[in-house]
Amino acid sequence: MNKKIIFLVVTIASGLLLSCSRDRIADEDLNSYNSPNSYLDSKKQPEQVFEIDSAGTGPIIGNQGTTIWGSIQCLTTSSGDSIDYPFLVKLVELYTPKDMIYYQMPTVSGSTVLQTAGEIRLRAEKDGQNLVLAQPCAFKVSMPNSSPQSNYMNVYYGQESGDQVNWTTDLLSLGVVPTQSGWWDVDTIGYTAYIERLGWINCDRTFSSSATHSITFDSDVDDLTNVAIFAYLPNSQTLIKAQGQVLSGIPEGSDAKVIAIAVDGSGNLFHFYQEMVVSSNSTIMVEMSAISDPDLTAILDAL
Repeated sequence: MNKKIIFLVVTIASGLLLSCSRDRIADEDLNSYNSPNSYLDSKKQPEQVFEIDSAGTGPIIGNQGTTIWGSIQCLTTSSGDSIDYPFLVKLVELYTPKDMIYYQMPTVSGSTVLQTAGEIRLRAEKDGQNLVLAQPCAFKVSMPNSSPQSNYMNVYYGQESGDQVNWTTDLLSLGVVPTQSGWWDVDTIGYTAYIERLGWINCDRTFSSSATHSITFDSDVDDLTNVAIFAYLPNSQTLIKAQGQVLSGIPEGSDAKVIAIAVDGSGNLFHFYQEMVVSSNSTIMVEMSAISDPDLTAILDAL
């Protein structure tokens, strides 16, 4: 009996070891990648810097048409002290899915996807110190749009946590008592609103749907741990980024353009691209393929 028990234990242990060994071999056989963050950072829209050295009529106009009106009286240090000239205004403009992907700035509020007309980051600085808007005070900002729609676009603010940004309309949660409407008006430039907090700003509305679905990504050939995966929904200009190889909250019936980006240890680019209509939860089997920078840029330009 003892010999039978010993034999059984040895057999089970051998099986477990063999299984673990096979798992390790399978893992080692997968193509591995480094984080694509450095590559994506190298392609970002540059931050524009405007030196304001005296009073004027304004406005400040960005390279892509963002228009800003503001007053030095609205700006203070973080401790509430007033400032004098000169000071800097800094602007980043993200109006295309390509630029949003490079900045890894999805249009999602919590678990709710948003329809966007553009994202900007607006900052002010004096002697290397970030400035804030005094309360109650606001900058007027216009985002360019050739065909704006009166569809109740909200002013969303970026709530930053590490390298993640969540969009919110709740200024009180950001320490600001709102005095403006919180909506974008349609004008000759596009969309215009009064901004009550500097930082990331978005012209968005909730993309309502009766049902939402998720896409899970798996692969028999690639380790997806360091692969950046996005879905762009062209009908709503919505960008979603996968978390843990899962894209969540996609409205039912959405046309989706899925793009995955990776960089190997030698700095070579790899990608996966697929277009689909999202009608249910699904799993996509990914197989990354090598691609040149110009060809990947062309795919992103065509989203």
